Amino acid sequence: LSSSLSLMTISSFSLKGHKSSVNCLECSKNNDSSLLLSGSDDKTARLWDVRTSKTVLCMQTASPVLSVAFRELSAKVELAGSFSKKASVFLAMEDNTIHEYDLRQAGTPILTQPTNDLTELFELTEEVNQISCSKDRISVADDGGTVRIWDDTKLRVLHGDRSAPFLMTSCSFRSGDQLASGGTDCSVYLWDIGRPHKPLDTINITRDDTGANQICNPPMIHSLSWSPSGRLLASGLGDGTVGIMTVVKKKFLQLSRLRNGHSDSVASLCFPNFGSSKSNDRLLASAGTDGLIFFWDLNATIGGKTSRKPSEVLSPELLKKNQDDLDLRTEPYDLLFGIPHHAKPNW
Repeated sequence: LSSSLSLMTISSFSLKGHKSSVNCLECSKNNDSSLLLSGSDDKTARLWDVRTSKTVLCMQTASPVLSVAFRELSAKVELAGSFSKKASVFLAMEDNTIHEYDLRQAGTPILTQPTNDLTELFELTEEVNQISCSKDRISVADDGGTVRIWDDTKLRVLHGDRSAPFLMTSCSFRSGDQLASGGTDCSVYLWDIGRPHKPLDTINITRDDTGANQICNPPMIHSLSWSPSGRLLASGLGDGTVGIMTVVKKKFLQLSRLRNGHSDSVASLCFPNFGSSKSNDRLLASAGTDGLIFFWDLNATIGGKTSRKPSEVLSPELLKKNQDDLDLRTEPYDLLFGIPHHAKPNW
């Protein structure tokens, strides 16, 4: 943990219902931002209303749920009842199956059968690490080092470096026909979905010689997140750092490496927008397997001059405690504050 940065004690609440480890989370971004989807080792996925802390729907599965994703749907289809929502959810399970639940057809709070079984469409032979959705596409990153994309007409398989076996741990859609993926080969790939045979660009994340943890742990890719505008890509790395890059003429350009925060791998990343209609590329949250959550300010240099300042989004109480450290900064980014989570987050 860097210098004298203070860890903040903030109010929190728990969503109680799962009987085992929670492996994955996904927030609804469009129709109803109060909805949260979770998947667990207890062989269920739950849809929560965070305003009430209650389960809205429970989907029962035959195997632990490893990854979940939302797809927002048109409201033109008549909703089945009070439990229905304008979305489909996709679940990737430990038994190499992928199921879709069309929540517009949900007539009861407990769903025991999926709307569609997509397993055969994806031709899966390896365990899925992440599932991701765009408006009309679904992608999965698997242990075979591939990303598999289904677009309602055909399957496309994107292969990473075939010179040595590795796990493709993460995939994330950008606007348009581009997608980023990364894995245990310490590489981030940029793909044109329409030309799947070869990545547009590949960037190998090198070891960072700053600090003991960075020397001991290779910078494997544990998580990827595009900023709201699609201009920035953040990568959570196994050495506890966060890589920030952009795309220029279909090529990656590294902008910064966020250091002196996590002491272990960065499991999850998020550019929080806090319900605003304005894209904000400046504020980044990271969760590490060290049990800590950090908030970073990428500043106007990286985040862009039109992005909102942290003081426009976060309360002064969260920012003032570490103001002395921020005034002495030498990097083009600021580590604003940390929150002790006291538990290891999953990928």
